[in-house]
Amino acid sequence: MAWAKNNYWGHREWLGIVIVTLVLFSGTFIAAWTAFAAPLPSGKSKATWVWDTSLIATSTGRNQIFQFAKNQQISRIYLQVNPDVAKSAYRSMIKTAAGNGIEVYVLDGAPNWALPENRARIASLISWVKTYNASVATNERFAGIQLDVEPYLLPEWSSDQSGTAQKWLDALSYFHDETKKAPVLSTSAAIPFWLDSVPLSSGVALGEVLIAKLDEVALMSYRDQGDAVADLVKEELAWGDKYGKKVWLSLETNPVSETPYITFYEEGKAEMDRQMARIDELVKVHPSYAGIAVHDYIGWRNLKN
Repeated sequence: MAWAKNNYWGHREWLGIVIVTLVLFSGTFIAAWTAFAAPLPSGKSKATWVWDTSLIATSTGRNQIFQFAKNQQISRIYLQVNPDVAKSAYRSMIKTAAGNGIEVYVLDGAPNWALPENRARIASLISWVKTYNASVATNERFAGIQLDVEPYLLPEWSSDQSGTAQKWLDALSYFHDETKKAPVLSTSAAIPFWLDSVPLSSGVALGEVLIAKLDEVALMSYRDQGDAVADLVKEELAWGDKYGKKVWLSLETNPVSETPYITFYEEGKAEMDRQMARIDELVKVHPSYAGIAVHDYIGWRNLKN
């Protein structure tokens, strides 16, 4: 994903910084904050990413997230974990989420997590999640883990794409196998739609193998037209159908000046809602279609109406 985040197991800076301004008026957020959205016509889920873990550290921050989730019909949150945030904050967050029909997944990753020498970072994350889940009540547990590992941002991708793609697969296979030792946890990865054009040495596309291996994927299918999104994800949805896996489609809301056609930053929330309904109509026939994820909570919240 082309965004900035703090990585607590990877310890690296991401490209760019998303600067957010909270606009307050008479003690309430502006219309973009309070506007209600219709559910997806098919009844499928909506999801979003929360990168700034400090937002859950206070009851005010948590309540703001849940109010937004209610308004936008969100039933899945990918929450980047920070071990410095108090355990009580995670417990409160997930317990309230569960009471509102929202699943919370752990979120983390970095490009160099694809490399064998950084396998311990994946292991550390999994261990943290399992230790946390084992110490809290059932309704305070994470439902799964999503890794966002984008090794195409590494120089190795240009010099040895095939080898780096295999290392990526090996890393996510390790992630899945280790996570499933606690079978209650689901495995997910954020991946770009174009992995259908990246062959492994076996000749099989990396995208197909990842979909077959993991419980689900969130495709970075970033376009500002529903028809374009549906066109990008045909193969991935077919693979999801074939292997009985879930495939989320994803939209972008943050500014991307060099490629404005991949984000709804200019079009705004109302247009994104229309295009979400269009996507839903076009792909709902696929059993693998899980819903639409919007990157990210802050960007979505601040979209103009």
